[in-house]
Amino acid sequence: MSRGSFRRESGVVMRKPIVAAVVAALGILTLSAASPAGDAVDRSHGRSRVLAFDVQFTGFFLLDFGPDGVREVTSITDPQLSPSRGDQIVFEDTLLRDGVQVGAGGGACTVTAVVPADPPIALSCQVSYQLAGGQIVAQGRASNAAVKTLAVVGGTGAYVGAHGELVLTELGNAENTGTLRITLERR
Repeated sequence: MSRGSFRRESGVVMRKPIVAAVVAALGILTLSAASPAGDAVDRSHGRSRVLAFDVQFTGFFLLDFGPDGVREVTSITDPQLSPSRGDQIVFEDTLLRDGVQVGAGGGACTVTAVVPADPPIALSCQVSYQLAGGQIVAQGRASNAAVKTLAVVGGTGAYVGAHGELVLTELGNAENTGTLRITLERR
């Protein structure tokens, strides 16, 4: 063996290629452990990674900025509900898989326009989701329609450098639930 393939540190002789392989393997195991196997469903054969969740929405909460000050609105059926530009919808939701909590998401949407169209409310939203391996952050324009599509703009932990698309679907049921699909594109 060549002399260059060994090095001595703290009285221990180590082989550089073995050390590099062990470090690489530990890194891969750490990343695998940070993202539980159940989190990802790869449906695109290596091109992207799809994370799918059920969502339990929190109750409706809007900060209504009006001429008489700020008012908290906690019911979508409030007769005084009158969204206007600058109002804030604030939320903290639970992410579930098979009825078990696997994460949480929170954020805010600002009303940017109320227009005579269907849907009538335009929003600018920022949201972050905390998962076992880190966070995923998304933002973009949306509306009060049942389906909202945002851009994935980054992440932490196992999701560093994340980019792709997030689709949140409100089911409009009495249980106040929905679905969330996050498609992370591979670079």
